[in-house]
Amino acid sequence: MINQKLEFIGCGALNWDLFFEIEDFKEIEFENLEPSPGREIILKREIFLRFLNYIEKKGKFLFECGGGSSANTIYALSLWNFRCGFIGALGRDSFGKKLLEEWEKVRLDRSFILQSGETSLALILLDKNKDRFIAVSPGTSERAFLNYNFKSLPAGKLFHFSSLASLYGQKFQLNLLEQISFPISLDPGEIYAQLGFDFLVPFFKKTSYLFITEYELQKINVSLETLFSLGIKITFLKKGKKGAEVITPEKTIHLPALEVSIKVDNTGAGDYFNAGVLAGLRLGLSLEKALKLGIISAGVSLRNFGRSGILSFEEFKNCVNLLKYE
Repeated sequence: MINQKLEFIGCGALNWDLFFEIEDFKEIEFENLEPSPGREIILKREIFLRFLNYIEKKGKFLFECGGGSSANTIYALSLWNFRCGFIGALGRDSFGKKLLEEWEKVRLDRSFILQSGETSLALILLDKNKDRFIAVSPGTSERAFLNYNFKSLPAGKLFHFSSLASLYGQKFQLNLLEQISFPISLDPGEIYAQLGFDFLVPFFKKTSYLFITEYELQKINVSLETLFSLGIKITFLKKGKKGAEVITPEKTIHLPALEVSIKVDNTGAGDYFNAGVLAGLRLGLSLEKALKLGIISAGVSLRNFGRSGILSFEEFKNCVNLLKYE
């Protein structure tokens, strides 16, 4: 256990990600499923396992590792030597064991992770253009949140929230918000965006830093002016190949995406963008330089599958030093 006050505390899904390659999403003929690039859906476990069996026969297995939006962000920050913890739930199964082993390698405080039932799984499909589609199957582990002891919450400087797919997890996060007396950072992702504006209002009211894509903003059907009126101070708008923007009520700064020669997998790139931005802000960089660090982190992550593409600690330090003195 880490006794020092934590710099970042994540809260969100803890998935085990399974990566497969297919030729074209249009070739998939599975029940009523219609995969499309960039989208994310939730499947019941029995349907997920049938879909996985179908993909194992049709596609090519590539890689497996831990996943989940906030988990990816916190994993990167831990790798870069920030003091981090995580609030989440994983199963008492082989996937849960693998997740804990990954966290141990980056010295993350695992004291606040519950272990029960089945681990959540995510099937990630990559087509020939390296676009990705994700099917998530929440495990039964998040039921453990029903008995969570809020009196034992970790002390830290910033909570970073992302979505939980189960109703247990969603109710838990709403209760957790009521226990937190300081603002958070939030990446709602497609799952929470689909739940709509009314569901997200309690989150927005506690959010200082919002990380969101153009698609999610459109899906929620809310203006930036409304978000700022709810108390959000800074919005980081992720625009994929078009780069990203940092937006405040007073100004907007746009930077292009990083030009990369190697693009293996874009899964998690948005999460590593979040990590770069949060790290930059924690280190006192300006908004523009924090935005640039996020773009670099996201772009470099494309070089390999999942967490294996993240900036190493040495690469991260070099990027920060260059940004400080440019």
